[in-house]
Amino acid sequence: MKKENESQLESIMQKFEQKLAKSKDVHEQRQSEEDAFYVEFRRVRANVIRPAMEDVGNQLKARGHNFEISELDDERRKRDAKITMSITLGGVPSSAYTPENTVLVSFAHTGHTSVSIQASTPSQHRSGFAGPRGNYAASEITTDLVEKKILEVLEEVFSPRR
Repeated sequence: MKKENESQLESIMQKFEQKLAKSKDVHEQRQSEEDAFYVEFRRVRANVIRPAMEDVGNQLKARGHNFEISELDDERRKRDAKITMSITLGGVPSSAYTPENTVLVSFAHTGHTSVSIQASTPSQHRSGFAGPRGNYAASEITTDLVEKKILEVLEEVFSPRR
């Protein structure tokens, strides 16, 4: 290979290797941030979200409704962490095949730096609802926020139709 061409090839390879190294650094930094957020979400889930859900659930149980809290984790990939409160309404006819009397409120680790809130209400109440209720930083998840988000969903379910 001619010296000039060899020099050009060397320059091309150096630029490529620098770009590759920078890309790897960015990827590793992002992975590190995602791992840290996953750990933070699990801490918030255990210390803030679950206790708030239990408090609301116990209040509902005292009024004849049932609740269950379930958690999902994917330790291997550090994704798909979630906590869901299922509220079964007392006094509402139900079927073994349809969740007509079940309200769901979930807090999930999404992306690499946010917590999404999802909700689903029975379709027999008003028009029913299933969908997002907001995205928050882990630092924004407080007992008050968790309670308010659950209460917003319950307001839709228990309020009289207009």
